Amino acid sequence: MSMSEKDIKEEIELRKKLIAIARKCFEFGLIAGTWGNLSVRVADDKILITPSGFEKTALEPEHLLLIDLDGNLLKGVLKPSIETWMHVAIYKMRNDIHAIIHTHSPYAVLFASLNEPIPAISVDFASMIGHEVPVTKYAPPGSKALAESLVEVLRPNRVVALIRNHGAIAIGRNLEEAFQAALLLEQEAELYFRLKLLGKADDAKLPADEIDRLHSAFIKGYGQKRKKITLRLE
Repeated sequence: MSMSEKDIKEEIELRKKLIAIARKCFEFGLIAGTWGNLSVRVADDKILITPSGFEKTALEPEHLLLIDLDGNLLKGVLKPSIETWMHVAIYKMRNDIHAIIHTHSPYAVLFASLNEPIPAISVDFASMIGHEVPVTKYAPPGSKALAESLVEVLRPNRVVALIRNHGAIAIGRNLEEAFQAALLLEQEAELYFRLKLLGKADDAKLPADEIDRLHSAFIKGYGQKRKKITLRLE
């Protein structure tokens, strides 16, 4: 199916935005070198995804690949990310999701390797993320089994998960939200690690009812229509 002029313009803008967010991920230590990958939904039934084995800081808009939700390449000359199956599986399951960021940030990888969920400690984390972050079953990188394990844990309203012995995934209604979720996850993982060193992690965890209250208020936008998160990308 050919794309409309509106869809083409949207694709051009999303290519630029995805590159900007990829560089923000590098700047904040969420990805490094060729590790990690990002994607964004285009016209509901297509996605732009980063190429495999490509330095994220060297990415340009034309390097991104346009694929359909069955993983078929529609536009581009490079090889799509090895984790393409993971991305398309999540988009198929969650119609509300329009952006995915897969990170290899150090503290998230630490707890993913320990198979230890990260609890809600800070108000910011509880508000946007909710309760503890689950860990997937182990599956080889790039496999359909890994995609299936993520689909199992990313239930409605859950926007982050740890990937066993591998990294983390953050999703959102747009690239800015996915980035914010990925950043909050890494910050909470580091906070949890430092509290464990002090022997105070259990004391610092928020009560379940307070997490519910904070997260519900965030979802409802404190009684107002919740606006999309926007970040300055300069």
